[in-house]
Amino acid sequence: MTASVSAPASSVLHLHLLLAPRGQLSADGQLGELIRERRSRLGGDGGILYLSPELLATQPLAAKSLASADQEAVAAQDPAVITWLQLRFGGRRQSWELAVAALPAGSLDLPPAVALPW
Repeated sequence: MTASVSAPASSVLHLHLLLAPRGQLSADGQLGELIRERRSRLGGDGGILYLSPELLATQPLAAKSLASADQEAVAAQDPAVITWLQLRFGGRRQSWELAVAALPAGSLDLPPAVALPW
């Protein structure tokens, strides 16, 4: 996932997550802008995935109580990306082992668009 999730389906990814309450990461639109810029510059998924609260609830993280039902997350293989995002947005870090074949559908989606105030 460094520039693209292109590892064989049997591979296991070691991802670093940034977990936060719903909206803490995505509410102001800056995370979506950052992801779009990374994907434009690096190609593919830009080495970063967004997991909405709905998507996160379907993952083994929720079953293991690593994530609550009303959290969102950003995942990256590069721990420096998560460190930078944590400094910017807050939240807590978590590690996640995931088979490439189990990569959640929808994780390449951008955070929801922010409504303009005017």
